[in-house]
Amino acid sequence: MKKLIFTLVVSALVATTAFAQDAKCYRGFTDLSYTLGVGEVSEDFDRFTLSTTHGYQLDDLFFVGAGVSLEYVRDLAAALVPIYADVRLDLPLHGRSIKPYADVKIGYAAGKVDGFYFAPTVGIRVPVRFVKAMNFGFGYKLQKLQDSGVNTNALTFNVGIEF
Repeated sequence: MKKLIFTLVVSALVATTAFAQDAKCYRGFTDLSYTLGVGEVSEDFDRFTLSTTHGYQLDDLFFVGAGVSLEYVRDLAAALVPIYADVRLDLPLHGRSIKPYADVKIGYAAGKVDGFYFAPTVGIRVPVRFVKAMNFGFGYKLQKLQDSGVNTNALTFNVGIEF
């Protein structure tokens, strides 16, 4: 299982880097986050997440795209695979290189735990030399379990690269 996850992670990073160089208006993100469960079943739903999102920057403010995450829930020894649509708003601050952003992902999580997926995030975008930028965010995840109707709400802290 660990080899499979490692292979998927490396493949996703290599593929996203290769496609980033050819597409006009293209924008891609790869994020690593830790999610801390809160609410009804909080103690069981702490998880690590690796996500990749790809899409188009429509103008200086708006990005739209789609993505997929791999979430590993430690206590359940289970993986979730949310597939989502993403809308992002980058707020320009004139004369500043660091910019705040707001991001909303809406979709469906499949796996041992499946159901509706909603993840708003706010954060900052910091330009760096080795990639286009790094993103640091704080957000909230709502995942409603399909079978039981239980909400697996969580706070999330993420760091990512943009290319």
